[in-house]
Amino acid sequence: MTELDIKSLPALSDYGFTGGRDNFRVFCRKVFAAPEPRFLRTAENNLVVFRNADLIRFGTAPEIGNQPIGRMYPARFKQGASPERPPGWEIGEVISSQIFTFNPPLHGPARRMILNWLGPKQVGQMAELARDVARTVIGRIRDGETVDLVETVAEAVVVGFWSRLLYLTDEEAVVIGRCAQDMTRLFRTNRSQEDLQVLDKAFAEYARLLHLASIRGLERSDPAMLEIAARLKEIDIPDDPYEVGLVPKSVGAVLAGNLVDGFHTAALAAANTLYVLLDTPEALAAVRRAPDTLPRAITEALRLEPPVLALNRYALRDFHFDGLVLPAGNKIMMMWAAGNHDPSAFPEPERFDIGRPQPGLTTFGSGVHICPGRHAGVMLTRVMLEEFFAQEVEIGKAGKPAEWIPDHFMNQLSVFPASISRAERGD
Repeated sequence: MTELDIKSLPALSDYGFTGGRDNFRVFCRKVFAAPEPRFLRTAENNLVVFRNADLIRFGTAPEIGNQPIGRMYPARFKQGASPERPPGWEIGEVISSQIFTFNPPLHGPARRMILNWLGPKQVGQMAELARDVARTVIGRIRDGETVDLVETVAEAVVVGFWSRLLYLTDEEAVVIGRCAQDMTRLFRTNRSQEDLQVLDKAFAEYARLLHLASIRGLERSDPAMLEIAARLKEIDIPDDPYEVGLVPKSVGAVLAGNLVDGFHTAALAAANTLYVLLDTPEALAAVRRAPDTLPRAITEALRLEPPVLALNRYALRDFHFDGLVLPAGNKIMMMWAAGNHDPSAFPEPERFDIGRPQPGLTTFGSGVHICPGRHAGVMLTRVMLEEFFAQEVEIGKAGKPAEWIPDHFMNQLSVFPASISRAERGD
């Protein structure tokens, strides 16, 4: 076996990627123009996996796990660490309870705990609540109005849904919506000290509100929260910040850690789907005529514009493949979005094709670490679109173009202006 020489690989920046959606599209066109290189490296000499087959192979390998919280914040857990809370402390406090920082033996029971709450059947039972929220949000939009579909619709529906589900007051829902907006700084390619200050404040307030939500839910005997509490008591695994992870200390910690994507990333999925359908008006018209095709349309839209561009994984053990070995301890950037634009898996990858075969999608990752909240994100997107159709609301492009956040590891719109028109109804 030959050790993979990461330092000798071409740099990610050599192919034009420095973060952001438009930057990402240019990168994909360039890097997939030839069968080589197979891998790239970051400026920090971490391995970059971007080809569809490799993403699936790495994503399903037991040797490749999540990046443990102690590897993200090494100074926090070293012996004799300062008792002071440095910038980024509150972020780490929340993220340490997220299953994306867990590895075996903690990952399995923690993941089952989340899926018992947000699995496909459970999410299906939440659809009417989501529909009621979407009906209210879309019902407020006036005929002839120009709105930002990101803030006015996608974020409002997603934040409204989780707030109702978690017993937050209207005032708390407004606050947590602002926290979710501030959380987008977490995904900047180069975070500043100001970013860390804003993030710490947002994460602390967000965690406080979800702690209150957990108390209310348990007092009301909410079945999901009682189930989470029971499952937490069953987990008897020593804390290990450098590999296994930290067992969450409360129901509120579980909610806060694992709903970062619920509040933030689910709104991206909804906004990005709207963007693709408006950018492909014939597809939007076809879905209106045949609403049963909506699930496939959402899947294809999120293939084209997935919320996540890249996330990090970690080599728990030496990983042997194709005569090469990636040694344990290496960080790996998994460019999940690139897997959806690999022409070897998806011919003409920038073309919307509702009939496209769907195996091989990397929208939500792959393997045992695939995003457990994906069912909720897709359901919220579907219900939002169904409500637009039910209210006979037509959405059109406004005079100003949509804008994407640059230098980011999320495929995130900052603003998406659209014109709204409503069909006239007779008495």
